[in-house]
Amino acid sequence: MLNARSKLWGIVLAGGEGERLKDFIRVHLGSNAPKQFCSFLGHRTMVEATLKRASAAIPRERLVLVSTEHQRQHLFRSLEDAAPELVCLQPRGCDTAPGILLPLIHVLHRDPDATVAILPSDQFVRPGKKLMAMVSDAADFLTDSASDHLILVGAEASHPETDYGWIEPGPVLATYGGKTIRRITGFVEKPTIERATGLMRCGGLWNTMVMIARAASLWRLIHDSSPELARPFSLLRGAIGTDREQDVLNGVYHALPRINFSTAVLAHCPDRLLVLPMRKVLWSDWGRGERIVETLRQIKAPSLSAAHHGGMDREPSHAAAVLTA
Repeated sequence: MLNARSKLWGIVLAGGEGERLKDFIRVHLGSNAPKQFCSFLGHRTMVEATLKRASAAIPRERLVLVSTEHQRQHLFRSLEDAAPELVCLQPRGCDTAPGILLPLIHVLHRDPDATVAILPSDQFVRPGKKLMAMVSDAADFLTDSASDHLILVGAEASHPETDYGWIEPGPVLATYGGKTIRRITGFVEKPTIERATGLMRCGGLWNTMVMIARAASLWRLIHDSSPELARPFSLLRGAIGTDREQDVLNGVYHALPRINFSTAVLAHCPDRLLVLPMRKVLWSDWGRGERIVETLRQIKAPSLSAAHHGGMDREPSHAAAVLTA
């Protein structure tokens, strides 16, 4: 039996602008940094916490962080010496689909047989080790079964949230490592309160956007669902490691529109997706200030203050290999 952990890579998404939280961060933390480069709990920033969580299952040399060129200063001040060995900086932010594709082609360049875990850096997860154990089991399942599916982690809903995406789980496909993997019957984005109540009653799950797939399968999934998106990244993939790479990267992003991964890819291929329900884990998408405050209340953490603004005045670290514009 192959060990997927030996081939498991992590892609940490840290390129969002966090527009909805800017005023909240300015008031409570006195910072203009995007949320992933801020500390709301203790002194570890959200991206540092994500990398620390990922390291429970993935070694540093197989962690890839993606952000944008104009966030360079915030990024390296936030990470200090915790940066992974590879950081991809997009010339500009173009939403989640390019933010996944750019690091994906670099992983494929280094390890064509890799399995990848996509890990957003703007979420609260506790206990993090339990999530990463699920990610490892999902990677093992995909390798052992030679499956081309993409597995989404779905969080157990605690209330009928109208601002999240929901997953409607379908029949059980397999039980692996004591965990149940299900097919997906549908997605619902930002439902009404009545619809969200019905989804919760029927076992609907919050879409965490934590995803696990074999890297080559994920590339094919994107190519099949959105060939117009995959085409320019195919050109870039062929230029990696050459003296043309930077020019091709700039050219690709110069003409690239904003493309959301859920809309452009996931919505078009529900038959190629699976969901792994995550139970007894506190999960929250920290996209709004009230969610941060509520989570801190739930875990009985101190309220926010300027003292929590850890890491914003650090000097940049240059420990990582950085792919920039």
